[in-house]
Amino acid sequence: MIRNIIFDYGNVLIKTDCRRVYTSVFGSWERADWFRTNILEADWISRLDIGDDYGQCVADLQAKYPEYADAIAMYDSRYLDFVVGEMPGMNRLLMHLEADGHHLFGLSNYSHKIYDIEHKLPIFRHLEGQIISSDVHIIKPSARIFRLLLAKYGLQAEESLFIDDRLANVKAAKALGMRALSFPEIPFSRQQILDGFTLDYSHTTIPPALSSFQRQLAEEIQIANE
Repeated sequence: MIRNIIFDYGNVLIKTDCRRVYTSVFGSWERADWFRTNILEADWISRLDIGDDYGQCVADLQAKYPEYADAIAMYDSRYLDFVVGEMPGMNRLLMHLEADGHHLFGLSNYSHKIYDIEHKLPIFRHLEGQIISSDVHIIKPSARIFRLLLAKYGLQAEESLFIDDRLANVKAAKALGMRALSFPEIPFSRQQILDGFTLDYSHTTIPPALSSFQRQLAEEIQIANE
């Protein structure tokens, strides 16, 4: 019986993209994309997600790339401007799941900046609780962070369904006895990212990949509950 549904945040509930800001800073989408790929290193993002001191992380990257010091500082000062919006259709999906009696939780690799986003976007109001990696200094796919969530809220793994856009995290959840689904990769146009998504849900176009995923989710819950 699926009683609990646990969501990752980035590219599942919400979309952020630093190119929204850096396109105007560098004068083109292409240069912003290069900066995101080559300067904002994956290991550096992981340091933020695991809860290393944010200011020190920024200073360390500025020391490594002093010619980009001002742009790197914006990863702190303008982070909220990176928010594109809630993933189209997901607020309505959470409303339906909640109405059906499911308990909804969050489990995300994120820096403390997620709390600013949570104040901005209403989708998080559907969640009963969450574990954020930077608070506990553990990142997915470590089994420890999954166990922390289960223990904190008294959840049973076999009654829980986990949704994430990264296959390694999905596999980690399954290894602990949870059901898990991989969230589809949903392409958005350059203009959608720069303009942001509307919160007027009646006019939000739901990407076909998400519609297909919603059917898959309904089937997974039905099969588990038979």
